[in-house]
Amino acid sequence: MSRISRFVIAILVVLIAGVFIAGCTDSASVNTTHVNTTPAQTTATKTPSGTTALYIAGDIVRSPNGAADTGYLILNYNAGSDSYERAFIYRNKDGSWGYRVDSQTLTIPRSAFEKVNTVKVIHVDPSKVSITQPTVITAVVTATSTGTVTTTKPEITKTLAIKPKITDITPDNGVAGTSVAISDLRGVGFQSGASVILARVSSVNISATNVNVQSASQISCTFTLPANATIGTWDIIVGNPDGQSTRYYDGFRVRVNANPTATTTTSSTGGISISSIDDPKFAFSGSYVPINVHGSNFKDGITGKLTKSGNADILASTVTRNSETEIKCFFNIPTGSAGSWSLVLTNTDGTSGTLTDVFSVNS
Repeated sequence: MSRISRFVIAILVVLIAGVFIAGCTDSASVNTTHVNTTPAQTTATKTPSGTTALYIAGDIVRSPNGAADTGYLILNYNAGSDSYERAFIYRNKDGSWGYRVDSQTLTIPRSAFEKVNTVKVIHVDPSKVSITQPTVITAVVTATSTGTVTTTKPEITKTLAIKPKITDITPDNGVAGTSVAISDLRGVGFQSGASVILARVSSVNISATNVNVQSASQISCTFTLPANATIGTWDIIVGNPDGQSTRYYDGFRVRVNANPTATTTTSSTGGISISSIDDPKFAFSGSYVPINVHGSNFKDGITGKLTKSGNADILASTVTRNSETEIKCFFNIPTGSAGSWSLVLTNTDGTSGTLTDVFSVNS
């Protein structure tokens, strides 16, 4: 075969091989994997105990006994602490939900929150809930003219007072038959001269004493709980002098007194007589409390102690004698000292006096 013929045959072989390879490539099937981009459906979060949290962020809920125009907006559920972060939310003028009056929030245990707030009103987008500032009304007094004299009155701007709202209370419970000093009633819109009461259906209201409005967001006061006060949760109501008020449902709990104070009796040995002690007549375990004592024949060097059967005596750390009829004893109350205690005073000559079951210690 000639050299030219071999060259032509080689070219034909290359061309045929190229056509064959191209054909295989064109006819090969292409496998495409379909990716489901449908978002997963949001489900409720499991709590640490295995119970499903009832609410998710954006739910508006309230107590069945609460006002119809206010509720709680769930901002977050924390599974680690099993608690909700919530904020107060209000209805708009058209009846829709809603708006907040400030950016304050409160974290509360899930079980306690779900026990009281059992009504789910609606679900909203929390990012679209607006915060509304107090309304400002501007009244303009026009100029008046009398004859040739013209008087112009300045423009008057008045800011409406914000409606009060309670967000928290410390402490949030007390024992029937005792006085409870509320150190921190939190909220917004509190005015000087505000009143504070505890209210419960079919029960007589309990008005707070020593009410001190420390700021627009903090009040201190004292609740004197009657011995026959209904055991359970009570609502807290704050009323401002301008007529606006707020109600914090189930915010305070009255607990049963496991160690009610017995009728006090006085005994004396050798001339000491104890007639009475001033409030407070109770304290909590682990606290430090002064007691003012009234009576007669209190001498220099007099000592005091609290006694209770089955317990070690609680000795007064300091006794201040003001006169023969009045002294002040200071006691460090140990933990685990719950119950009714008698007060015993002793002079240096051995004379003593006892006021039985006069002081109550709560755990």
